[in-house]
Amino acid sequence: MTVAVHRQKIQIQLKSYLLFVGFGLVAGILTRLTDFLPNDDLWSFSSIATLFGFWMLTVTLIIYFSSSNKNAAINVLLYILSMNFSFYYLKYLLGFFIPRFYNEDFQWHLFILYSVFALVCSAISYVLYFWNKNNKTSNFLYALPVSGLAAETIGVSIYLYNNHTFLFQLIFDSLSLIILGYWFYQKVNNKLIYIATIVAISLIGYFLVYHPFL
Repeated sequence: MTVAVHRQKIQIQLKSYLLFVGFGLVAGILTRLTDFLPNDDLWSFSSIATLFGFWMLTVTLIIYFSSSNKNAAINVLLYILSMNFSFYYLKYLLGFFIPRFYNEDFQWHLFILYSVFALVCSAISYVLYFWNKNNKTSNFLYALPVSGLAAETIGVSIYLYNNHTFLFQLIFDSLSLIILGYWFYQKVNNKLIYIATIVAISLIGYFLVYHPFL
C-alpha cells in the first residue's frame, strides 16, 4: 500500500511538473509573438515581453499554488526555463522566414543569462513559500512581489507621461498590483508591516531598477 501511494504521489508530481513546462512553453511563444505588435505607439502591446510585470505576476501565482518550498522552487525553475527556451528558439526559427528576426545564430548568451536568472528565481521562490508560516516574516514575504509590481507601476507611469507609450503595460501592472495587493492584504496578520514593506521596497526598487532608465 505504501509503495502504491508513493508511486501515485510521484505520478502526480510529474504531471504537475509537465504542466508548468507546458505553461512556460506557451508563455514564451505568446510573448515572442508580441514582437509582431508595435512597441513604440501609445499601447505598446509588445511591452509584455520586455518588462517584468507579467513574469512577476505569473511566478507569484505559481509559488502560491505550489505544495511546498521545494515544489515551488522546481515549478518556477521549470516554468522559466521552458519559457526561456521557447522564447529564444521561436526567434531562431522565425529568423529563417522573416528578416526582422534574423540574427545568424541561436542567442546562446541571452539564453544562458536568463537560465541563470531562472535559478535565482527558483531560490527566491523557495524562500517566498515560507509566507505560509503565518508569522511576522510572512507579512514581509507577501509584500515582496507586490512591491515589485508597485515599483514597475511607478516607473511605467512616469515613462508613459514622458514618452506617451506603454499604456497597456501600465494597465496590466496596475490591475495586477490592485488584485494581488488586496488578495495578500487579506491574508497577512499584520497589515502595518505589510504596507510599510510595500512602500519601502517599491521605492527602493523603483530608484534602483527603473529610475536610471527614465
